[in-house]
Amino acid sequence: MKKFILFIFIFILILTPKAQAEEFQYIFNDTCIKELYDEAEKDINDDNINIIKDSRGIILRFKLENIDDNFRDLTPKTIENLSKIRDFLAKIKNLAIIEVHAEEIKNKKRAELKNWEISTVIANNAEQFMTKSASGIEISRIVSVGYGEFLPEKNTPYNGGKYLNRIDIIVLCNVSGE
Repeated sequence: MKKFILFIFIFILILTPKAQAEEFQYIFNDTCIKELYDEAEKDINDDNINIIKDSRGIILRFKLENIDDNFRDLTPKTIENLSKIRDFLAKIKNLAIIEVHAEEIKNKKRAELKNWEISTVIANNAEQFMTKSASGIEISRIVSVGYGEFLPEKNTPYNGGKYLNRIDIIVLCNVSGE
């Protein structure tokens, strides 16, 4: 019986049309990742923004500063970094995810809020900034999420800046590899 099930499974795989199999290749599309990376390197010429290759596309990472003081408003430095990334995203058509990580917050005045709640407020503000009507970026292309301390930084020498408090904007390669 096991051999028969294995035979059926292999038979189905062989008969699967090539177009269906290609749907899942976009995640590992090295050409897309390289093109996105090269384009970002050219357009975003800033030492404060790290550009990292990722299996999903590229990550644009920068340090999130001064969240101890007033997390409800984006700081001038955050706005400056987001502006450069927004200009880059306006030139391409790829989807993007804004991830905010707030692992280390020292100000106890905001003791009623958890780190993930603070990072969610910042992520939503960043999304609103990126999709202002004049930006040319449709709201359907951006998703934001606040992780707080729940997705800590991987400890590798190639992670592009080990910031406890950071914003990662992941620019995804889409199905067609564009």
